[in-house]
Amino acid sequence: MKKRKLLVGSFSILLVSLFSLVGCDNTTSSSTTTNTNTTTNTTTTGGDEIPDINNDENYDKARTTYVENGVTKDLNMRTFGDNTKTPTLSSLEEQHVLVVPFGFTGAYDYVARQTKETIEEIRLTFNGTDEEIAKVNGWMSVSQYYEKSSFGKSDVSFDVLPTWCIYEGNPEALGGGANAAIYARTWYVNQYNSEDHGLLGKDAKPIEYYDADDDGVIDLMWLVYSHPETGNQGDWWAYVTWLPDGQGQSGSAPVVATLGWASLDFMTKAYNGYDAHTFVHETGHTFGLSDYYDYKGYWAPLGGIDMMDHNLGDHSAFSKFTLGWLQPWVVDEPGQIVLRPTATTGDCFIIPSPNYNGTAFDEYFMVELMAPVGNAQKDYQTGYEGQAGYSQPGIRITHIDARVYSNDWETYLVENPEDGVGFRVENSHRGRGGIGIDGDFWPKEQNSDQGTSYSLISIIDANTPDKNGLNTANYSATNDSLFIENSRFIINDQVNVISSKYLPSGTNLWNKAKTITKLTGEKQTYKIDESMAMNINLRVEKITTDDEYGYKALITINSL
Repeated sequence: MKKRKLLVGSFSILLVSLFSLVGCDNTTSSSTTTNTNTTTNTTTTGGDEIPDINNDENYDKARTTYVENGVTKDLNMRTFGDNTKTPTLSSLEEQHVLVVPFGFTGAYDYVARQTKETIEEIRLTFNGTDEEIAKVNGWMSVSQYYEKSSFGKSDVSFDVLPTWCIYEGNPEALGGGANAAIYARTWYVNQYNSEDHGLLGKDAKPIEYYDADDDGVIDLMWLVYSHPETGNQGDWWAYVTWLPDGQGQSGSAPVVATLGWASLDFMTKAYNGYDAHTFVHETGHTFGLSDYYDYKGYWAPLGGIDMMDHNLGDHSAFSKFTLGWLQPWVVDEPGQIVLRPTATTGDCFIIPSPNYNGTAFDEYFMVELMAPVGNAQKDYQTGYEGQAGYSQPGIRITHIDARVYSNDWETYLVENPEDGVGFRVENSHRGRGGIGIDGDFWPKEQNSDQGTSYSLISIIDANTPDKNGLNTANYSATNDSLFIENSRFIINDQVNVISSKYLPSGTNLWNKAKTITKLTGEKQTYKIDESMAMNINLRVEKITTDDEYGYKALITINSL
């Protein structure tokens, strides 16, 4: 088996005006599934030794960089944020987050929550060590979560202010997080310029400190407000938003551009009042990650088990790949490969589509070993908000269509994904706004506006149930969704059970096989490249316990 060389592209900038908002509406649901495979997914651990295979000797790793004028640069979600002038928290560089306890005046019940004790709870939620969190029977802190999820590659620090920023006015007239952030920035500058830095204390840092990369904007401002959350129909919920061009802010000091906004209530949902799940999820958006649930409630592509889906467990291998935290092996010819748990080691591999560009931003299958370890351990063993995780180890296979566009939705960047401005598709059925653009569906026939919608990331269920993530909103992934010892993943001309249920074409064609030749409104004329057919045969040979990593899996790949 020969290692393959991967493509390296060039770089250009595309400016896009953007004022967007990403929210948290993670209502959990349950479903029943029907097994259609002969393999029953129960206990997956065996006792035989797994051979010592050096994956690096057999396969290249995908790349998370590109070269511009002889200089190597990082390629990740921040690249697209830079291209669209949407400030995004860097997943690899030093970043300083300002966490502001945000309160109000007046005779309101929630004013009683604006205490020093509550600030300490906020501090622990964002910055608590494992020992501190264990002492208060909490989950884990935001900083500890990202330290572990990134395998130490994230260099983000969270400064929780020692005092409340009090809004002098009617909370209902505030107008949401954007106005609150502008108010908090002005308040901070005024306090810092006061004697001994006023309420901030003499050890306070100048606001310029929170612009670690010196790009003129605060890296991230998190506002934790004392008002009760009232659901996602108004201002009092949890979301991330961006202010274009320092909207409504004056002076030479760095301005607020990216901000997180969430109630104290989200801390108290579970884990003895130290529940950081929502804050971790929303911080994921500030890194540039999308929601993996469907805003319109049509389907459930990832089955709920992911931090960007139902706030559950760790970030997926795909998310970490797009942030530059791991590099999958590119399995583009038959062989065997050994995986350790992705959550704690970063092990995973991809099966690429034709003309694969070597990066996270293309179409491929992602293969990872899921297990109740690392950031996933507590959630997978005990569940969270009504949904359980993967309590048994197993192989999760997801279909990724992370192709990016630059100038229009009808085309995608085969090469040079660093020129992109965003994903062609998301996980909301036919787009977040329901628009029927090319990237949203595979038409059933020429000049049609009907067809099967694409998704950014969707789980391939091991038991291929009739009710699965791409045809029901009530689908929840379970242990039975994972591929276990002696189970197979097959897509070819003869066996199309999986492809008919999970791929927009309903066949073993990659999504790339379709090329639009004419687009009139939502109606498409297209051609199909039949040579872009999948011929994949993957077998999970063994999943064993391991003293060092918890588990190991041996996988054989044939017929590529």
